[in-house]
Amino acid sequence: MSNKILKEKFDQNAGIYDRQRQWVIPCLDDLYTIMTDLARSEVPGPKILDMGAGTGLLTQYLYKKYERAEFTLIDLSDEMLNIARQRFKGKSNFSYITGDYVKYDFQDKFDIITSSLSIHHLKDQDKEFLYSKIYENLNKGGIFLNADQVLAPSPSNELEYQRNWREKIEDGSLEEPDKISILERMKLDKPAKLKYNLKWLEKSGFKDVDVFYKYYNFCVLYGKKR
Repeated sequence: MSNKILKEKFDQNAGIYDRQRQWVIPCLDDLYTIMTDLARSEVPGPKILDMGAGTGLLTQYLYKKYERAEFTLIDLSDEMLNIARQRFKGKSNFSYITGDYVKYDFQDKFDIITSSLSIHHLKDQDKEFLYSKIYENLNKGGIFLNADQVLAPSPSNELEYQRNWREKIEDGSLEEPDKISILERMKLDKPAKLKYNLKWLEKSGFKDVDVFYKYYNFCVLYGKKR
């Protein structure tokens, strides 16, 4: 799938994205709460980059912790970012970039770089490239946090991942049109196995690489710049 198709899908669903999140991601609050707890910096007002920021859901958690931070949100979908702009309306410490974070040439370095439920849309070689790029765009001692989907280590385990997810979807209160749009977006997913994500992070130079949380196919990955 091209970035154009990915952008179109998220542009189309921007208005209902937030409402669907709690049903699509059963452990959403855990993911974002743990990410926020791990987002530690000795800088009182750290520079924070959120890659694939969407409507700013994760950024909202981080803002409650770091009101003095300098936030940069980047996303392919300007429709999604428009919702983020409204969410943080009047905040002078926010900037927005409509673009592809794999290709975008960041002119600044950051203390914290985050991503949530976005990198799994990339091809594996782009994931590996992006992890190296993130490492280069962090200040020394800076951290990278990624809440994302991973592929199971075996086909039978992947069936368990999908069984659990589909049961949660069916047990929720989503309307049929919502389920259809979610399943359509899932066709854009290209998750990689957890072990490969960890390998790519370490290869990029990150230390203290770890998985601080995992619920079936959802996890929080962590790495710190040497």
